[in-house]
Amino acid sequence: MSSLENTHVLKVVQTNQLAPQIIQLLLKPEHPIQYTSGDYIMLGFDTEELKPFSIADAPREDGLIECHIRNQLNNDWMEKLCSVSAGDTLVMQGPKAQMSLHPAHEAIIFVAGGTGFAPMRALLVEALRQHVAVPITFYWGARSPDELYMHEWMVDLVQKHGNIDYIPVISDNTEGWQGQTGLVHNTVLKDHPSLDKTTLYMCGPWPMIQTAKEAFLAVGLHENKLIH
Repeated sequence: MSSLENTHVLKVVQTNQLAPQIIQLLLKPEHPIQYTSGDYIMLGFDTEELKPFSIADAPREDGLIECHIRNQLNNDWMEKLCSVSAGDTLVMQGPKAQMSLHPAHEAIIFVAGGTGFAPMRALLVEALRQHVAVPITFYWGARSPDELYMHEWMVDLVQKHGNIDYIPVISDNTEGWQGQTGLVHNTVLKDHPSLDKTTLYMCGPWPMIQTAKEAFLAVGLHENKLIH
């Protein structure tokens, strides 16, 4: 029974193709679900196989849960998930705590790699809701420009909020790209030689997290101010 206690049925309300291999799912729970910005859910077709996905927004007034999902070719389960359509049903367990926004007394840096953008976006929206006034710098690393799948949304946000800076970084397919290139954590280090007066949130592929964590701690970031 225990595995079913916290199981919810979700209806797919909308799917959007955000990038060639990335979709946005908007999901409506059968009953309202409380969650905190930075939480994740276990999602799937039945309780036998559930995979973790971050919630990509702060709690919404319409009660929908948003996820950004990268398809993995040659993975039948992911292919199936990325081909759902409006009206289909999925099941979830959770929400589960992953990270949350800490009281902001000093500059904030968000570092997202790929679809690690999802929980970073949720925390950014939460910061705006709380009228956080400290400087916020949002770094988003992707392999190619089309994987910056909410680039316009970020650019628009920066224009509306004077304390937010957005720095996209492209690592692989840089042809025609005018912005920063290379690994996203190296761009952070270039811009911030010292991180001792910073709170840093980060999410992305595990190898990126490991490399970046070591590099950030080496330039003065306090371990208790590194949230990932």
